[in-house]
Amino acid sequence: MADVTLDKDINAQINELRSQIDKLSTELARRIDSASDRADEALSSARGKVASIADHARSEGRNVVQVAKENPTATGSVLIVTALLGVFAGLLLGRLSD
Repeated sequence: MADVTLDKDINAQINELRSQIDKLSTELARRIDSASDRADEALSSARGKVASIADHARSEGRNVVQVAKENPTATGSVLIVTALLGVFAGLLLGRLSD
């Protein structure tokens, strides 16, 4: 008699655990779907922004090339001054680190 009651209790607990596992599985699947949707939205938004930034960079690059072609002397002067500033900055940093 006690064995039958014990079996019923164990079966009831097993059924309760199965029910809880089913609920957890359903909730986990829902959360995974939600996270996946959010990730898809973020990726889509990032793609649009990256494409826009790349287009802008290309446009600015073309503008720089055009100005450099139109003004070769000024372009050379800017490059020389930039190089000299880099050399002086390197020397200054070298002396400060000693």
